[in-house]
Formats: sequence, C-alpha cells, structure tokens
Amino acid sequence: MKKLLFICLILAIAQLLLAADGAGTDIDQWLFEQPLDTYQPAARDTLVTNDLIHVNYAKKDARLAMIMSLVLPGAGQFYANKRSITTYIFPVLEAAFIGGLIYYGQQGKEKTDVYEKYANGEVINYTKPDGTTYTGTRYVRGYQHSVESFMIDINASDIYEPSYFRLDNNNTQHFYEDIGKYGHYTFGWVDWYYRFAVDSNGVLSPNFKFENAGAANASWVGNVALDGSTTTIKQDTPGASPMRYKFIDLRNDAKDEYAKSRFFTFALAFNHLLSGVDAVRLTRNVNRLSLSQAAPQINIYAAMPDGVITPMLGMKWEF
Repeated sequence: MKKLLFICLILAIAQLLLAADGAGTDIDQWLFEQPLDTYQPAARDTLVTNDLIHVNYAKKDARLAMIMSLVLPGAGQFYANKRSITTYIFPVLEAAFIGGLIYYGQQGKEKTDVYEKYANGEVINYTKPDGTTYTGTRYVRGYQHSVESFMIDINASDIYEPSYFRLDNNNTQHFYEDIGKYGHYTFGWVDWYYRFAVDSNGVLSPNFKFENAGAANASWVGNVALDGSTTTIKQDTPGASPMRYKFIDLRNDAKDEYAKSRFFTFALAFNHLLSGVDAVRLTRNVNRLSLSQAAPQINIYAAMPDGVITPMLGMKWEF
C-alpha cells in the first residue's frame, strides 16, 4: 500500500511540473525537448546581422541531468544550475533519509536482541504453581516437543499429526516468529508448561479441550489448569501464557522500528525519482532562458585603407 501511495505521489508531482512548465502531454517531448533559437530568422537575414547578433545557448543535456540525479540526488541540478535551491534540497533530504534508515534499523536490531534474549537467551528463576522454583530459559524446545507428542497421541486421525509441528531447531527468525505467532507452539513457554502440562508430581498430563472432540476435524481450543480448576483457558489469550504475550509485545516493538526503517527506504527511492524529474525540469528552463558568452576570437585579415592592401589583426567577441 505504501509503495502504491508513493507511485501516485510521484505521478502527481510530475504532472504538476508538466503543467507549471507549460509542457504538453508528450512526456518524451518534455524530457528531451531542445530549446528553440528564436533568433534564427534574424541570423539568416544577412551576414552582417549574423555578425552583430549571435545567440549562443549554453545547452545542457536533460537526459544526462536526469541520470545524474537518479544516481545521486542533486547532481543533475548542480550540472544544470548550481545556484538553484533544489541543488541543495535533494542532497539534504538524501542525508536525512539515510540517517533515518540507519537509526531505525539499528533500533530494530537492538529490540530484536531484547526479545530473543527474553525468549531463550537468559536464565531466570520461575516459581511454579506448587511453590518450587524452575531455573532456566523462558522457552524450552524440549517442553514443546513432549507436549506436542502427547497431543498427537490423543487421536492419531485428527489434524494434530507430526507435520503440523515444524518448530526450527535453531534460533532462526522463523523460530522466534513461530513461538509468538502460533498457538500450537505455546507448549514451550514455562509458565504454560508448569500450569497446564505437568501436575504437582511432575507427571505430563495436559487436559486439552477440543471442539468436535474425537472427530477428524477436532480443533484445540484451550486447556484446563492442573490445579483443580474446571475453567477452560483459551489458547490465544494472555491468561494461557503471560510470558508469550510479553514476548509478542517486545517483538512488535522491534517490528515497529523496522517499519520506520522501511519507510525511509521508500523515501530514499522517492527522493531519487523526484530529483531525476526535477533535474529535467531545471535543465529545460536553463536551456530556454540562459545565454552564454562565446570565447573571444582573434582574426588576421586584409584591409584596403586608401586603396592599399594592408594586413590587419582583429579580435571578435560575440555576446
């Protein structure tokens, strides 16, 4: 959606530039139009007129200016007219966008380290429901695998079979995504495991609640805690595993920072495109309005003052 908005904005700005510049609907003509020499008729009248009035345009290549600004915003403007304000606006925007991209990318990386450490990168002391203390990481793959095996054995004909559980064995991006995003990987969080999976004697006996229990389309909806209660706690609620939901919040914080970094990526692309369009506009204006002085020329010629052929040295400067 953001990409589409940027494209629409680029087209709108380009249209405004076309309209402001008095260009027609032919984009090729607008991009590569060469300025008309309005003094050509006078230049064709007589040799004398050509000697006295000669207009020398300092023509700039619009295509070259566009390519330069597409590669380095502001370069094409500097080539066309270094005194133009846009010569300096686009490089300043480029530096700001690069700074934002780097800053928020680093913020995202730091917050990624935070949620990865929270899940299985640090050792904690957790008080179990029976009052004893667990020491280890918040997420344990071994706990996940033992509970998922228990679920598979409940009804081998239902959807909960081995291919349904594909948790990575390494700490990959998918591993950290899965343990927060998908409910059937909740089993590895120690606060869920010690509340819903093992009893006070340490026996694995989770009390799963299914919709359409016993059928091939049975779906897991939650568990009853092994503390004597009868209330079903739904799988995708904070009450099932506060640790999991804390992890989700931390991961969302990192995703927000990366989203900001991606915004600056789009802004950089937009800056390059807009700079290229502006470089063409500026080049056309320079070609249409700017005049330059030709270099002085020294000529040797013969003159006949008083009927005598005399060599002469003269200098001609057209402006």
